[in-house]
Amino acid sequence: MEEDWRYEWPSNTGSLIQTVKYSLPKVTWINFFAILAFSCIATRIISGFRSRQRVQDPAEPRTSRLAPYWFPWFGHSPFFAWNHASLFESLRDSMNESVFGVYLRGETHNTVISPSMIKSILSSPNAESTLALDQALKNVFGNRSLIQTLQETSNREISDDVPGMIKKESFVNDSSTAITGLIKHNIPNLVTFSKSLVDQTPWERDSLVSLAEENQSLCEANLFALVRNFVGHNLSTFLMGEAFLENFPMVIEDLWKLDTSFVTLFVGTSRAFPSPRVSGGYSTRDKLIHITSVFHRAFCAFDDGIDPGLELRDLDDVSELVKQRMRTFRKLNLTANASAAGHLSLYWDIIEHISKITYWTVLHIFADSALLDEIRKEFAPCVKSSRPSREETGFPFDEPPRLSLDLEKVLESCPLFKACYYETIRLHSAGVSFRKLESDLILTESANDATEPRSYKMRKGEKVIMPHVAYQTDPRRFSNPDQYDPLRFIVTDPASGGKKVDANNLGPIAEGLYGSKDNKFYEGSILAFTAGIVSMWDITSTDGKDLKIPKNWPTWGSSQPAREIRVNLKPTV
Repeated sequence: MEEDWRYEWPSNTGSLIQTVKYSLPKVTWINFFAILAFSCIATRIISGFRSRQRVQDPAEPRTSRLAPYWFPWFGHSPFFAWNHASLFESLRDSMNESVFGVYLRGETHNTVISPSMIKSILSSPNAESTLALDQALKNVFGNRSLIQTLQETSNREISDDVPGMIKKESFVNDSSTAITGLIKHNIPNLVTFSKSLVDQTPWERDSLVSLAEENQSLCEANLFALVRNFVGHNLSTFLMGEAFLENFPMVIEDLWKLDTSFVTLFVGTSRAFPSPRVSGGYSTRDKLIHITSVFHRAFCAFDDGIDPGLELRDLDDVSELVKQRMRTFRKLNLTANASAAGHLSLYWDIIEHISKITYWTVLHIFADSALLDEIRKEFAPCVKSSRPSREETGFPFDEPPRLSLDLEKVLESCPLFKACYYETIRLHSAGVSFRKLESDLILTESANDATEPRSYKMRKGEKVIMPHVAYQTDPRRFSNPDQYDPLRFIVTDPASGGKKVDANNLGPIAEGLYGSKDNKFYEGSILAFTAGIVSMWDITSTDGKDLKIPKNWPTWGSSQPAREIRVNLKPTV
């Protein structure tokens, strides 16, 4: 008789398995949430005890206290991803320290909010400056080969010095001329008063432009979409050339989708996370990487004298900044995808900041009629809008309006206008600077920052976060910090007795992925776009009341409005 090798469970074991099998689904979720709630409460209690002020020798530098948090391992990450500006503002008030720790995904980061300390870290040669770019290339743009290659290469003649290139006088002058020319050409068509989408400009189509039937020179539009797209298209033409936008007309729309998902991807959220913002961010990123890799290959062929194809044949008008990067990446032997990640990160970094800050500056100026009158009066000698009459042209129809814009004079002789720019930066820049310390560092507050300056010690290998918004909205440093008041940056010039703009009390301006935004290229571009819009267009609320300033919704770099504003637009001439 053949032996039966089947294992027989004892009867009591079988009944136990059946009991567990049928009872487990009934208690799993209850137990899970109970354990989760208990873990969060326990984590908050323990981290709260650890965060209490320790008795320290006043003569010795302090060590930073870790802010209490709720979530094991994740720490402050959920709040950072949701609204990093509000997180740092609340911790600034509750911790009452110039340096405190935040816990992000298993790592402690020293958070510095004192402007004098921020300046010390940003200028320190012992603080690695590529931390944010490295994480963005890895998590957002999908390829960090650029950073790895630059770290590995021993040939210092091959470098990717974007901040140095942007600050060069030759680049600033050339970019000012090119961007001013684009604004002069396109600002009369900010809105075209065309009913058909086919006849509208690319920047109009996403802003829901509609004509007023009783007045053919008046139309309605969504202001944020209109200004952001106008700035984005013109800057893209300057940076990447006309052929790029002609062949990839949806690239601006995709760039805004990526911008919306940026913080979520930056903190390392998995592609599998069940959120439309996450899945949409990854798919948009992949699409943009493909577009920029195609563009990179076409330019390499063009640069070698090879026909890149009919669509991307004319690439002469690509900016020198982008041309130099493409040639640098070829010397570094980067792949097309790695090169695309580098191009896309710079492209996003420039357009994101300039387009949003231009929107906020325009909105604040038009929201205050007295300020609007003063601005127009101030830059009247160097910014003028005009329209030739039919008698002057000899044609039986009206000529398009024309813009005269002398950007150099604007920057030299319009302190109130420049003060509006700095006040906008203060209120709507949500940038965060990152560093990793390569040696021990002791930071001491300046006498201007505190009546009793404190010192803090940080150790080699520690990571440092500098949230500029925590300083820029601090009521101890700015009176009525929520109020838009450009006069806070206007001072009397002791030499001439006149008025001048002084941005020293603004503190260090936030960094992007490629260095500080405090340079003439960004400032000149934002003021040129703003001057063109303010000079040639009247913008009012559709309900006949004063324009309302929406709340900030922090994305990376600069805040975008929490809601759209519907406005009326009509030409000033």
